[in-house]
Amino acid sequence: MPYRVPKTRLLPPRLPHEVERHRLKRLLEEAWASSSALVLAAGAGYGKTTLLVPYGGVYLALGQEAKDPVVLLWHLGAAYRDRVGEGVYEELEGLLERGNWPLALEALLEALLNLPSHLLVVDEAHLGVGRESLRVFLALLRVPGLRLALLSRRLEPFEALGRVLTEKELAFDPEEACALAQALAPEVPGYEVERAQSLTRGWPLGLRLMLLAMRKGLKAEEVWWEGEPRVALGHLLLAALPEEVQLLAARLSVREEVGLEEAHPLLPYAEDLVLERLENRLRFHPLVRAALMDRLPEGERRALLNQAAEEALKQGEALRAAQFLLEAGRMGHAADLLLAHGEGFLRQGLTHSVLGLLEALPKEVVQARPSLVLLLAEALRQASRYREAESAYREALARGLDRAYLGWAQLYLDTVEPAKARPLLAEALRLYPGEAEPLLAENLLNEGRVEEAARMGFSGPRLLLRRGQPKEALALLRAEPLAPSRASYEREPRGFLRPPLHHREGSLLRALLEAVCGDAKEAVRQAERGRWEAQVLESPFGVALAEARRGHALLALGRLEEALQAYRSALAFAQGGPPRLQVEALGGLAALLGDWKEPFSEMVRLARLSGDAWVEAFMTLVVAMARLRRGEVFPLPHLVGADPFLRALAEAYPFQDKGHELLHRYPFLAEKTLLALPVERARRFLWEMGQLDTPYHPGVRVEIRAYGGFRVRVGGRPVRFRRRKAELMLALLAEKAWRREELQEALEVSRGEFRVLFSELLGLLEPGRPPRAPGYFLSADPCALNPVPELYVDLWDPEAAFSIPFLGLDHPFLEEAALARVAVHRKKLLSSPDPQDWLHALLLDPLDEEAYLRLKATPLAQRAEEIRTEAVRAL
Repeated sequence: MPYRVPKTRLLPPRLPHEVERHRLKRLLEEAWASSSALVLAAGAGYGKTTLLVPYGGVYLALGQEAKDPVVLLWHLGAAYRDRVGEGVYEELEGLLERGNWPLALEALLEALLNLPSHLLVVDEAHLGVGRESLRVFLALLRVPGLRLALLSRRLEPFEALGRVLTEKELAFDPEEACALAQALAPEVPGYEVERAQSLTRGWPLGLRLMLLAMRKGLKAEEVWWEGEPRVALGHLLLAALPEEVQLLAARLSVREEVGLEEAHPLLPYAEDLVLERLENRLRFHPLVRAALMDRLPEGERRALLNQAAEEALKQGEALRAAQFLLEAGRMGHAADLLLAHGEGFLRQGLTHSVLGLLEALPKEVVQARPSLVLLLAEALRQASRYREAESAYREALARGLDRAYLGWAQLYLDTVEPAKARPLLAEALRLYPGEAEPLLAENLLNEGRVEEAARMGFSGPRLLLRRGQPKEALALLRAEPLAPSRASYEREPRGFLRPPLHHREGSLLRALLEAVCGDAKEAVRQAERGRWEAQVLESPFGVALAEARRGHALLALGRLEEALQAYRSALAFAQGGPPRLQVEALGGLAALLGDWKEPFSEMVRLARLSGDAWVEAFMTLVVAMARLRRGEVFPLPHLVGADPFLRALAEAYPFQDKGHELLHRYPFLAEKTLLALPVERARRFLWEMGQLDTPYHPGVRVEIRAYGGFRVRVGGRPVRFRRRKAELMLALLAEKAWRREELQEALEVSRGEFRVLFSELLGLLEPGRPPRAPGYFLSADPCALNPVPELYVDLWDPEAAFSIPFLGLDHPFLEEAALARVAVHRKKLLSSPDPQDWLHALLLDPLDEEAYLRLKATPLAQRAEEIRTEAVRAL
């Protein structure tokens, strides 16, 4: 159900504007020239709205309920609805109805990129700022062309967002005070205006009301009252308004805004009351409202707030009603309202609103209503605060609330711990079979009992993945990128059970599937998107899973050092979370580290502890395939939870002579994917199947590394050259392609000797090559290394770690090539702003004067001195 945003929140008020504040306008333009965000932080009545509204753009006024990021995005969506179009708005609406505010924020940001430059004014920003909503404002700053103005009664926490103007700048100076007096009370003498400006310290609202009172013949000292602004304001109102007007205004102000018909008696005094006009309604300035309500007896004030809550409730604004009740101090009534509407709030995704209301209630009020304990548990789980949620579910069960079995079981579905969920689901099935059966279906899937889950109605990409159909699962996710963050059931569970926002479906499942059978570069993007969503939610759980999935994508791409760092980061974020969260990170470490036994054993232990046999089988094969691609046959154990795809992969391992049928069924295993066969074996199978257009395939991988010394490996084994000149020939070919005669001359050999060297090189790189078959790695005319997928040359890899190439090889061309590469790399290092790079440049050339002088002014100066001294001594 869509959240209803009051229209008045989107309409800038019509305010008096008697003084052109040229000084402030110059400050605004200077501020926007240096920052896309402007914060006007000053108390009520400092003219923030009056100053910004004439600039046009998009206007939005917030209330306390906007601390919930879902509510804030409903407001932003409504404010931009006409500008972004109905299609975008409907997409936002669908995401927000499911509570998926990170994706809704991303969709809004994408839509804003297509809009022309404009101003967004967020009024009363201090009311709508919470930890999550602040991240929405931070994200808006990423939109080029968007100028953001935050109008707040306090500076914190906006001070770091952009340029700040405070009360000091916003206060009226003497010249502006005189201009206001000319417009409002020209009969007041100048020295009295100066006195009024001095007493109010330039406070625009106070100065305005004082001038209106002075127009009636009162002196500045008679109407001013030192103290709190709202106390001073109340005194000014008393001086300027008849008693009956004060009383009516006080009673009406409780509701914050009223219709023109009801407020008709106040219209002659609209200027004195600083009423804001919004179409056919009048809004009370917050400070004026507070001052007026102070005039009401406590009992009447509470009764009127209670009445305002009832009216808000009739209009379907339950959150606003709860705020009125809290303001009235009717904590029991607010708790009862939350009991009646809390489940609905959670179904709308208003998790943070529920948590905020529960935190505002005294503990004894919550404890007196056991159902609120269960509501708290659900809200905590949906906010991914699992430990707190677990404690709250335990308390709810102790208080006799059996429905806690459902939510607690859902918690272990969220964290993929089927063994822990099993006993809870048994109780839930006994008590609530209709609601528990879909949860049981998902838990069966997590246990590896896939067909049973399917028979119970579970469907979606996770089912397809665990059935051994990753390609079909990926196609489904690609077709529905904004699918709900849980598998779709034939029977959706009733009640308010929802998964957390960073759950398995969506970006993180898409990242895994892209790495397994799609585009590994897209997998990196999806993992980074999932990480951003988790960071927005401040969820270490989501960040850990995103980092593990990013590690999978980088492993598939062969970016092994980056993958290792991602897995280590995932493991760090997973500490303190559910055991299942560490499984993928540990598997990644076992795939990449030299000593794989310890992380692999821990991975297996935690996977079994959580009861997820499929992930154990999957990650075991990730480890086995990664190590096989590096030339090591992994001792593959029996895989209990393997699906048909994983079983077929395990049966063909290590692919000495089996794999043809596997590649035919799963062609993505020949691409850069997570479970890919070693490239040389995959392409050999494809050649044997007639699917690779080459006369011959050697079935081996060749690695040529020149940085730091010349090393060659064929099929994972180091090559021993019988002739030194054969090694020189390969080094020369790694640097560039040569005409035959040119290479012969560089090697200083005869034509016959050249043929012998070339033949030896072919034999070393392509063992078992049939006679007279054309070379696969080497071409003879011109003489060159063929850039085939099975060949790796570090000189060709921009990501390869640099060191002086061709060390140990004595040849003038290679020496010149090495010097040229060192010079290029040194230039790149010196263009960096990082002193560590300058140090690396000095290590390459210890007598480099430029690098040495730069380092003298850094903390690395002592190390630079040591390098230079040692080099001079060596000379």
